[in-house]
Amino acid sequence: MFKQILAAVDGSKHAFRALDVAADLARTYGGDLNILSVYRHHSAVENTHSLVRPSAEVPDVDTAMNAYAKEVVARACDYVRDNYGIEAAGYVRRGQPARTIVAAANELECDSIVMGSRGLGDMTGLLLGSVSHKVTSLAECTLVTVK
Repeated sequence: MFKQILAAVDGSKHAFRALDVAADLARTYGGDLNILSVYRHHSAVENTHSLVRPSAEVPDVDTAMNAYAKEVVARACDYVRDNYGIEAAGYVRRGQPARTIVAAANELECDSIVMGSRGLGDMTGLLLGSVSHKVTSLAECTLVTVK
């Protein structure tokens, strides 16, 4: 256990608390740390995400969401390298967050997933249940949920 760890991050403070736990587990148990950010496909009409806005450089919401996810992963990789001396592999995926996190964990043969109990989610999270709750029911490996 804790030999292949997947940390799911979205840029929230809860995600970075979870990243601290994931990095500490990787360092303590000599595991590999994989950092994943998942973004959902958004059309221009349905965009309500306050952190992502299309611009001249990033002409549509989907491209902007991808760019934001890449930035989150890069910051997370830098964070664990600077604070824990760990080199992490970074990944960005598009899809429904819970299912995409579990699919990535399976693909990377992770034995554990570490994620925050809350993130930057929108109203869908309140109506349909949190991503961490869904990952708990879908994942076959150990899930560490950090508050």
